[in-house]
Amino acid sequence: MENQLEQLEDCIKRLVIHFNSLLAEKQQLTQQLSSVKEEMQQQNEKFQTERERIRNQHEQEKLHLQESMQTTIDGLIAEKNRYTSVIKASSDELQQLLKRLPKVQEES
Repeated sequence: MENQLEQLEDCIKRLVIHFNSLLAEKQQLTQQLSSVKEEMQQQNEKFQTERERIRNQHEQEKLHLQESMQTTIDGLIAEKNRYTSVIKASSDELQQLLKRLPKVQEES
């Protein structure tokens, strides 16, 4: 009977040692999980910050491009208007010159 009690006591000691080992491993894993969660949160914050920076940069570039294109369009419209005025003036001058030319009579 004493042998059985010693075996039982040994079994209990092994179980306590195993339990303590598992408990220590659980605590270690909990700490690792906490560290991983914190690192993931930091990475997510960095990602969101970088994403916002890139979005703002894109918006600024887009705005600059729109302004540049509008300036180019305005310049082209002004140039077109100048050419239209020159062509109209030239057309008017040609009309005046044509009116001054003597009319040619057709030979019958």
